[in-house]
Order: sequence, then C-alpha cells, then structure tokens
Amino acid sequence: MAVFDPGTRYTRTAIVLHWLIALAVIGQFAWGWWMQEIPKQPPGMRADAFNLHKSIGLTILALMVVRILWRAGHRPPALLPMPRWQSMLANAVHVGLYVILVVHPLAGYLGSVWSGYPVKYFGMTLPVWGSKEPALKDLMSAAHLWTSWILVAAVLVHITGALKHALVNRDGLLARMGVGRVRNA
Repeated sequence: MAVFDPGTRYTRTAIVLHWLIALAVIGQFAWGWWMQEIPKQPPGMRADAFNLHKSIGLTILALMVVRILWRAGHRPPALLPMPRWQSMLANAVHVGLYVILVVHPLAGYLGSVWSGYPVKYFGMTLPVWGSKEPALKDLMSAAHLWTSWILVAAVLVHITGALKHALVNRDGLLARMGVGRVRNA
C-alpha cells in the first residue's frame, strides 16, 4: 500500500482556496434548487434569493481565477502510485472541475446580463454592459442548467475518490488537503 509522503502537500493557499470553493459550491447546490421553489409573486423574496445566488456564484468565479493563477505558479503534488486508469480519471476530474467551475458561474452571469434585469453583487448593482437578449439569455440558462448537472457528477466522482483513499486505501492522501494526519512509511 502506498503511503502519503509528507513532502507532497498542497500549499496552504491551495488548501484554503479548495475548501472555500468546495463549501461555496455545496451551498450553491442546495440554495439553487431551493430558490426554484420560491413563488414568483410577490417578487421580493425570489429576487433576493436569486441575487444572493448570483453573488456567491460570482465569488466562486473570482476564487477560481485566483486558484488558477496560484496553480500556474505552484505545481500540485504528484499522485500516489495507482493504476493508470485511476490516475487518468483523477486528472480528468480535476481538470473538469477547474473548467466547469469557470464555465458554470460565467454562464449564470451572462444569462443574468442578457435577462434585462440588473446584476447585483451583494446589493451593489454592477455596471450594465449588455441589453435584454432573450435568445442569448435562454442559451445561457440552458448552459447553466446543464453545467450544474455536470458539476454535480464531477463533485460526486471527486468525493468518491477521496472517500476511497480515506476508507479503503487508508493511504493518508487526504492529508495533502489538510484532512487527517500524515502517515509515515
């Protein structure tokens, strides 16, 4: 059984960004589905819920930009020895999460821009640069919906892999992300 090398830990910045984004994304799943159930009339509560969802989504997008820039200058630790298909899946899921965590909030933002309603970031109205474009709004809404399901699938595969390392392999790999203790060989 391969055991985690304590010298192959993510940087503290990468760990903090990972967990901030993870918590925000999980919260967004719940909030996004719950807010769909809010009646359209009267509009106040629904609009507030959507504006909070948009604000957190834009924050996730900003954190992902920071994370990508950080990662560009800081190589991640090497994977533990594992079958080729597992390392390929792990790399594909990580790349997929990075891509989807940019595309998904961007599609949501663009859908909002082209909805004709102002986009607010925690109560502050953002500058208007687009106009009401129903066809583009519908396209971005569809993209936001489809990427939400892709994101759910990618997160579930990522969590499944983490649980496999924690509960089956017991290889201490999660210590790379600050979870658990480092096991020495």
